[in-house]
Amino acid sequence: MIARWFMAGALALLPVVAQAQTANPSLTAHAGGVRSDEAVRKLNLQRLDTVVTVRGAVAETSVTAVFANPGNDILEGDFRFMLPEGAVVTGYALDVNGQMIAGVLVDQPKAKAVYEERVRQRVDPGLAEVTTDGAFKTRVFPIPPRGTRTIRLRFVAPLYAPAQSDDIYMLPLSVQPSEGWSITVRSSDATAPGVTWPGRATGPMVRDGEGWIARGEGKSELSGALAISRARLPEAILSRNALGERFVQISGASGPAGVGLAGRVRVYWDRSRSRLQGRHEDELALLRRTLTALNPRSIEIVLFNSSGAERKTVASVDAAIAALKAVQYRGASSFAALANETAPVDRCLLFSNGRPAIDRAAALSAKCRLDAITTAPDADMAWLRHVAASHGGRAFALGADGSAIEKALGAAEGGVTGVFDSAGKRLDFVPVESRAGRWMVIARAPANGGAVSVRTGSIEAKVALPDSAAAFEGEGQLLALDTLATLGASEQREAYVALSRRYSVASPSLSFLVLETPNDYVTADIAPPEGYPKELLAQYREQRKHADDGEARARASRLDEVAGMWAEQVNWWKRRFPTGRPRPPKPVTTPMPTPMPEAVPAPVQAPSPPSPPVPDRNVIMGNTSGADSEESSIVVTGNRAPVMEIQSSPSAVTVIANDSIDRKAGEDDPNAPRIAIDAWQPDRPYLKAFDAAPNAFATRFATEEATHGGVPAFYLDTAEWLRKRGRNAEAAEMVVAALDLPSANTATFGLVAARLERYGAIDRAIELRERIAALEPDRPQPKRLLALALARRAALRPATAKADLERAIALLSEVALTPWDDTWDGIELISLMEANALIPRLEALGGTAKLDPRLIGLLDVDLRVVVDWDTNATDLDLWVDEPTGERAIYNNPRTAIGGRLSNDMTSGYGPEEYMIHRAPAGTYTVRADVYASDRIDPNGASVITVRLIRNFGRPNQSEESVDIELLGNDGGEKLVGTIQVKPR
Repeated sequence: MIARWFMAGALALLPVVAQAQTANPSLTAHAGGVRSDEAVRKLNLQRLDTVVTVRGAVAETSVTAVFANPGNDILEGDFRFMLPEGAVVTGYALDVNGQMIAGVLVDQPKAKAVYEERVRQRVDPGLAEVTTDGAFKTRVFPIPPRGTRTIRLRFVAPLYAPAQSDDIYMLPLSVQPSEGWSITVRSSDATAPGVTWPGRATGPMVRDGEGWIARGEGKSELSGALAISRARLPEAILSRNALGERFVQISGASGPAGVGLAGRVRVYWDRSRSRLQGRHEDELALLRRTLTALNPRSIEIVLFNSSGAERKTVASVDAAIAALKAVQYRGASSFAALANETAPVDRCLLFSNGRPAIDRAAALSAKCRLDAITTAPDADMAWLRHVAASHGGRAFALGADGSAIEKALGAAEGGVTGVFDSAGKRLDFVPVESRAGRWMVIARAPANGGAVSVRTGSIEAKVALPDSAAAFEGEGQLLALDTLATLGASEQREAYVALSRRYSVASPSLSFLVLETPNDYVTADIAPPEGYPKELLAQYREQRKHADDGEARARASRLDEVAGMWAEQVNWWKRRFPTGRPRPPKPVTTPMPTPMPEAVPAPVQAPSPPSPPVPDRNVIMGNTSGADSEESSIVVTGNRAPVMEIQSSPSAVTVIANDSIDRKAGEDDPNAPRIAIDAWQPDRPYLKAFDAAPNAFATRFATEEATHGGVPAFYLDTAEWLRKRGRNAEAAEMVVAALDLPSANTATFGLVAARLERYGAIDRAIELRERIAALEPDRPQPKRLLALALARRAALRPATAKADLERAIALLSEVALTPWDDTWDGIELISLMEANALIPRLEALGGTAKLDPRLIGLLDVDLRVVVDWDTNATDLDLWVDEPTGERAIYNNPRTAIGGRLSNDMTSGYGPEEYMIHRAPAGTYTVRADVYASDRIDPNGASVITVRLIRNFGRPNQSEESVDIELLGNDGGEKLVGTIQVKPR
């Protein structure tokens, strides 16, 4: 009766929810999987069936949806479903040839790449992802003309709605399936929970064996929320999952009411870009009431972000509120400045969205009871709960009514600080939010049963465990989610992935993937799911064994294969090429959607003189070509095609920038050879606004950010604008703000990392490179770029140079010797060039490179150009026009004067490399050409990074780097620059 009354009170809020929400679930479709406005098609939701199983304060939900294609095109469907707050996705299945096949948790970048590759091949994949804003989305292909596809989604959520600060499960539903819907709610509790159908009356629960059930169905529109209130619960509820592990829900009443007065209060206020859209007025109203109740004699305000912490002590509550109202939100979220808080205070209040975007190894450590508050719908509540619980406090998601939170913040005691077995051993636990006056936790039950002790502040209560445990997965999955927050999605990746798969917990970094055939799983190197049909599993095992045998043979022969390729490159390096031989007209290079033409052979060479020996690996070669004489120089000038409008895609990051890195001693000698690139200016309205009034940047920035701040390009471009005006600290703060965007992904990490390297923030750049390498282990490029960043740090920091060089060479060796997919052929020689340039530096420090002797030899060159890009399924070609008129290009990779172009990377990312050992005088024109872009996403952008290196492998090596944007419809050739080599 109490539960029903409570439900009725809560339902007064439901009309507001229903009016505010959009369609949930929502459906869109694209013909042929092409992501363009012209390809949008209609897709109907035919059927929606929802089953919710409640046990105590936790609900397991299964949603089955059938989509119907009413047209004549083959469609790719996009299904998006907003979940209850605090939900975690625990399962996904897709119908394949009439059977529901469960998804497998796969690294998100790999899952996306595998899915899109299968779409290009017109086969049958399904991809399910969790977004940072609490939504589930799936992409399904193909949905046949006049046909249907079925998906099944499972998720777990606590029965608590932060927006109402009450013990309610609320699933928003606003849709009208053409063939109807059904909703079933089951409960194994002694007392029935309250249930209300979306936009309808209370659903009566009736006895079903030892539990309860309510069922509703119909064809009319669903508009509102399925709402389930917690029943009156016993002290302890025991469950057992499919792994045989036991978990217990424990609840109790909070201590006596009363205000816990505090002499000193510290307010930690996150001023990063992540909180730009926060409900600051609501936060400040709650803070004002809390501070007034605590009545402290001292209030300290700590504003923090990636640039550090700013502290001030204020004299009153009004002064504290005024100071916080004036905050400007900049930079990325980081707790590095708060890692060693030494001054104790009585109470701390943290206003933040949770896990930091940068400096993730640094943890907040304060000497106080700390409570965390957030208003962000995409806040990392698991992370905030951990931080608060470790400081004796609680974490709160501030809804429309903050009165319950206000009481909790003002109370003398905090939340649960520990759960222990009968021997005093601490048990893993996670708090579950409850309405005012109650506390609840989920804990791993002790193996020996008996009683547990729960500590809240200074109070410890003993709770007896029930004798029997019901089958239920939800508690273990919520506890696993909490543990994952401590591991970090990239910091301890192997443990994170293993725990996620053990409990079937999806996250923004791990997606569910369903493939069509056993061979698809073998090709993608992904194990099929548990419960995979027996006949298909047998096929998979047979094909997997065949593939494993082939991979073992490839690994065994890889060293010899690479050694042979390296020997051929050494022979090229030794060879003397003519320097002034005329060339016939350069080959026609019109791209065609057919196999590449046969290579155009270079003219027959005259016999070359005897070759010089390969330099001793212990010595960095000097300039054997005499390129650093007074008459020799290089000038690189940039040219740029008009920039298209900014795209909304997260990958459409537009940066046109250049910077000098790795300068060596003597570079300021006016007679020394140089590389210079004219600055390229993006055609951006916000940059024009900054240029028009540079002294009013702060005001102009706030205005432009409101319009353009939804994509990384805005922060990357603005950072360059600041750097060019000598405002380096602001530039470094600005560029990392891109990491706090909801759309930030590994492509964003890479762009920011590259910029941080140029700005001198090498540790943060390496952190991001480490993160990419952990999240994308199946590509060689992240490891190579991490190695180059480590090498750069070694040059800057002698104290750790040896360790950094050892790891960099090991990574480059791994890239060279791993039998990758044929897609990446060519990266092995590029990596060996870079590894061999580092070996003399390592040996000078007393280190030894662990590399086969056949692969060791420093090949110094006059010119080296390397191009990388940041998108998959994009064939971007490097062209170099030499002084003779000959073009080094994919179908003419070896030129008459000794130019050497690496293997053509046709499927994305690169790298591609051009180099020449002894560069004859004249002009070398560098171009980038988009041969084919990703047809799945024609509006996506590629960002090309071109490195132009002079005197590679020599003491006077110098380098310039330039970024160029290429939109999906911005194909064809782009002039990067011209390199002028003067006569020696």
